[in-house]
Amino acid sequence: MNQSVKKTFQILEYIASSGNFVRLNDVAKALDLKKNSVHSFLDSLKQLGYLEQDDVSPRYRITSKLECLYAPLLSVNELKSELRPILEKITSLTNESSYLAVQMGSYYRHELKCEPNRAVKITLNTGKEYEMTTTAIGKSFLAFSTHLQSNLSKQYNTEEVATIETEIKTILKVGYALDVQAYDPDLNCVAMPIFFKNKPIAVLCVSGPSFRFKEPQFIESLRVMEFLIKEHGKYSSKLNIS
Repeated sequence: MNQSVKKTFQILEYIASSGNFVRLNDVAKALDLKKNSVHSFLDSLKQLGYLEQDDVSPRYRITSKLECLYAPLLSVNELKSELRPILEKITSLTNESSYLAVQMGSYYRHELKCEPNRAVKITLNTGKEYEMTTTAIGKSFLAFSTHLQSNLSKQYNTEEVATIETEIKTILKVGYALDVQAYDPDLNCVAMPIFFKNKPIAVLCVSGPSFRFKEPQFIESLRVMEFLIKEHGKYSSKLNIS
C-alpha cells in the first residue's frame, strides 16, 4: 500500500470526523505522525483546494471541493426508470423530440429519447458520445462543472475559450442552454440541467426542426420541463425565465 495515499486519507478522515476544524498538532497526535510530515500533507491539500485554514486560528477544515469526489447519488438505471414517464409527458405536451442525457467523463450520452408521432421530427442516436462544447446539452453540463471548464484551455485557443465562457455565464444565470442551428442547420435545441440535492445529475432536452422549433417553442418547452420536474418532487432545476 502506498503510504502517502494512506496518510492523506487518514488525515482527511480524521478532520471530517473531528468537527472539521482541527489543529496540526491534533492531527499529528491522533495519527502518531511527525508534525513536519503532517504540515506537508496539510499544505499540499490546502494548495489543491481540499483544505482551507481559519483566518483567526491555526485550524484546518475540509472545503466543499471534496464534494466533487463523491460517487454519483443515483444510478443511470434509476434515473432512466424515474424520468422516462417525464420524458413521455414532455414530448406529449411539446409535440417534439425529448432526451435525457448523462455525463460520461468529458463527454455525454443520450440515455433516453422520446419522439412525437410526426412526419418531420428530430432523431438523435442513444449510446453515442458527444463533446461538451458543441451542443446545448454539453454546455449545460459544462456550465456546472469547474473540472470540465479547467480543461478548456487545453483544447481551444484564447478567443474560443472566451466565447465559451461567455455562454457559460449566461447558462448559469438563466438555467438553460440553447443550440440554434449550431450543431446542425436543420436542428434547434433547448436543454435544462436537473439537480438532485443541488448537484447536477442529468440534462433534459427538447429538439425540433429549425423551421418550426423557435424562440416561443423554446420558452414553452422550458416551462413544461420545469413544471414536470417540480411536480415529480425529487429533482429540481435552476431555471430563471420571465
